Amino acid sequence: MDNKRYKPYFDKLYLFIVLPTVAILAAATTIVCIFPDIIAICVILFTDALVIYFLVSPLFGYAELGERSLFIKYGLIMKREIPYEKIREVTKERRFYSEAIMSLKCAMPHLHIKYGSFDVTDISVVGMDELLSELNARIGRCEE
Repeated sequence: MDNKRYKPYFDKLYLFIVLPTVAILAAATTIVCIFPDIIAICVILFTDALVIYFLVSPLFGYAELGERSLFIKYGLIMKREIPYEKIREVTKERRFYSEAIMSLKCAMPHLHIKYGSFDVTDISVVGMDELLSELNARIGRCEE
């Protein structure tokens, strides 16, 4: 079996929220930088960088089916590797919220993955049905 990579799924509304927010933060930072208070500038720059990271980071996530494990990259920094033998349950859900950074979108379908003793993660990718069937085949289950 070869590795298959799935891109994150984003609602168009998410992109309408991200782009204006990033533009407003950049404009606000420029306006605040006119004033000479160095502490205010540092606080604003740090806050803007943090907000921009959390808004833009999910665009760089993906899920990849490997030989022995499911590899999930949640953004620019965070990643997780889940061996197939530790996966207990994979279900397709549609909730108003999700805890994982790769599923920040509201009311969108995502895969709810339970693994290990108490670990849980959610991912929302393009081709979710294909990923679900392929993942079930690799972990040796046939239920959906």
